Amino acid sequence: MQKLKKYGAKWKHFAGLTVLLILSAKPVSAHVKWFTDGSYADRPLTIPEVVSPIFLWLLALCLVVIAFGVWLDQRIAKSSWYMQLDEWLDKRKGSAVLVMRVAAAMLLILSWQGGAILAPTVIVPSQYEWVGWFQFGLAFLLLFDKTVPIAGLGIIALWVIGAIIFHPFHMLDYFLFIGVGFYLATANGKDSRRLIGLTVLYLTVGFSLCWVALEKLIYKDWSLFLVEEHPQLAMGLNYDFFITSAAFVEFSLGFLLLVCLLQRPLAVLITAVFFLTTLVFGRVEVIGHTLIHGALIIFLLEGPGYVYNLLHKHFSNMLHRILFTTVNFVILLGVLLFAYYSLAENKYERKQNFLSTKPMHMHGQIELAGYPQSELPDVRLEVEEDPMGGYNLRITTTNFTFTPEYVNTENRMYNGHAHLHINGEKVGRIYGEWYYLSALPPGTYELTVTLNSNNHDDYVIRGNPIEDSKILVVKD
Repeated sequence: MQKLKKYGAKWKHFAGLTVLLILSAKPVSAHVKWFTDGSYADRPLTIPEVVSPIFLWLLALCLVVIAFGVWLDQRIAKSSWYMQLDEWLDKRKGSAVLVMRVAAAMLLILSWQGGAILAPTVIVPSQYEWVGWFQFGLAFLLLFDKTVPIAGLGIIALWVIGAIIFHPFHMLDYFLFIGVGFYLATANGKDSRRLIGLTVLYLTVGFSLCWVALEKLIYKDWSLFLVEEHPQLAMGLNYDFFITSAAFVEFSLGFLLLVCLLQRPLAVLITAVFFLTTLVFGRVEVIGHTLIHGALIIFLLEGPGYVYNLLHKHFSNMLHRILFTTVNFVILLGVLLFAYYSLAENKYERKQNFLSTKPMHMHGQIELAGYPQSELPDVRLEVEEDPMGGYNLRITTTNFTFTPEYVNTENRMYNGHAHLHINGEKVGRIYGEWYYLSALPPGTYELTVTLNSNNHDDYVIRGNPIEDSKILVVKD
């Protein structure tokens, strides 16, 4: 009886931890680009802006959780119930390739039907209509065992085509397709070759989760817009804290996949997280993550890959394994964060250079001089320091309506959104009365809010933008 109680207590702790992770990660895996109008013309946050006190506290917490994960991995692996589960799943490994074939074929057909490539919102330009038929052809090849490797190579080629059309930086979000293609390309090979395919799948899916997580740190305004649209996601937490936490949870899950820690339980956990996000984001979320669901089912069936076995072989000592895992987490976070920011900054500069060389007629202005004074819109900006860090901006308007649902459409008079400029540089869009601004390095900043139409034209009176500014002094 005591032994039963002992195991019951362990199960309660494990179940409690799992539920906590799922609830805290509920919106984590939503691909922010799919649900906002975020643009690479928006200024990415710099590394000093990202590495806030909240960031450092959450990093420390993640290291503790990962260290616990290393310990838990060993405890679970030695338990009799888990070994029995392993044995049961091992007998079903033969179905893994079929699962991926079905998942890949579904996504390819849905992408072809929606005029997209690999993801529901990556719409293919009309001159590349043949890409859709190429996807249809790949789905057809997945029907036959002998042509599955060809389809796998075709999926890799499809990712390369996407990188050519949309720029490699954008397609790095979908790097897992390289792994899916490689896994299918090695599906008919020997066991050693299939193990390599599984390892590549682990690495690319893990990398994709880590990479997309950084989007929430570098382009925090995109996530902020999403949370403001669905405030229930934040569960009453400070938005900045919540978004940063979401980024760390997603990055941590990706890292655990990279090192194959908790293998099969982790696959179940991530699958649960992705399914929970569909409660908010619906069909687009399901379609976009079809291949990830397929990959996670494969991880569940196949178990750990080569990296996990290598880790156990070279780091049999628990302390050494914890040190290796946590140190590499920090290194990977630093390297990928720097790489993401560098690519984002390059993209931003190129976009700004393009905008600065546009013909004057493309710099739209809506002149309101001559309209009745009582009808003219106005804006007022207030800046309040947030107790958790950063600043809350309150934008009060008169004769103006925020209409984020009509952004990038034809102008509707006195409707639209606002642009936020810091020291003359545009840093984001504002779609409502409140806007959270992340903590800034010490210095003096001029914050300016302008009123803009749905198609981003400036509302002006005699050539002067309708705007309001405040000086913000950030002390050491």
